[in-house]
Amino acid sequence: MLIPETFRRIGVFAPAGKLAPELFQSGAELLEAEGKSVRVAPHVRQEYPVRYLAASAESRAEELTRLWLDPETDLLLAARGGFGCAHLLPLLDWKQLATRPELPLVGYSDVTVLHYAMLKTGAGTPVIGPMLGKLAQAADDPYTAGHFRKALLKTPREVEAPPEFGPVHILKPGNAQGLPLPGNLAVAATLAGTGFLPDPAGKILFFEDLNEPVYKLDRYLTQLEQAGFLRNAAGIVFGQFSDCAPPEELERLFGEVAARFGGPVRMNFPFGHVFPFASLNCRQLVALESDRICCC
Repeated sequence: MLIPETFRRIGVFAPAGKLAPELFQSGAELLEAEGKSVRVAPHVRQEYPVRYLAASAESRAEELTRLWLDPETDLLLAARGGFGCAHLLPLLDWKQLATRPELPLVGYSDVTVLHYAMLKTGAGTPVIGPMLGKLAQAADDPYTAGHFRKALLKTPREVEAPPEFGPVHILKPGNAQGLPLPGNLAVAATLAGTGFLPDPAGKILFFEDLNEPVYKLDRYLTQLEQAGFLRNAAGIVFGQFSDCAPPEELERLFGEVAARFGGPVRMNFPFGHVFPFASLNCRQLVALESDRICCC
C-alpha cells in the first residue's frame, strides 16, 4: 500500500496548474484500489481559460479551505504543481487553517509555496511527496514508495543513497540536526520579502530545481543569501537539479555557497522532480551525520 491505512479519506485539490486527464485517472484508480475515500475539489477536472491554471485563485483557495476544514479529511493531496500556489497565500485564512496542525498536505515543486506558508503560520503538516499525477509511478518504485510511507508515519530511518544518483557528496563537513525546510529553489527565491517565508533558524534547508540554467540558480541563491535566509540555518542539502547544468557546474556553484555558509552542506540528495524520491515530513527531525542523512 502506497498510502498507509491511517489515512483513509483523501482530499485532492489543484492549487496551481491543471492535471492531464490520463494522469488524474491513474492516480485516482490507485487510491480507489487502496480502499481510500477520495474527495476531489470540483476545479480539478473543470476547464479554465488560463491554460497554466486549474481555476481562479478564489476558487482554488475556497476549495482547498473546504477540504482542509472538513473533519473527515485525513490527508490533502495536490494534483500537481506548475505555477499558481502563490496566488492563494493572501486569500487563505491561515489562523483558521492552523486549527488542524496535524493534517498532512502532500506535494512538492510549486506546492512548497504552501508548505513554506504552513510552517510560517503553524497550519497543517507539510509533507514533500509524490502528487496525484505521479502516484502510479511512485507505487512502482520501491524506494520512492517506501520513503513516502515512512514520511507520512514519521518513521525513523536513514535515507540511503539510491544507485541511480549515487552517494551524497559532502561540500562542507560537519554534523547538524533540525527540522527540514525543503523547497524548490526558484519558488523559495520568489517568496523573499513577502512575509510568507518561514524562519530558517535551526532548520536543515533542502533545495531542488528543474530546467534552470546555472546562472539562474546562482541568481536565486544570491537572492536568498542576501535576504538573510541562509544565515541562521543549521545545514543545507542540495537535491536533484534535473536538466539544469553539468554536475561540475552545479558542484562549483554549491561549493561557493558552502564556503560562505557556517554549517554543513551536502549535495546529490534524492529529492527533486525525478524518481527515486525521498519524501520528507517537515515535522520530523533530520540529522546530517558525516555522509549519512537520517530522519529521526
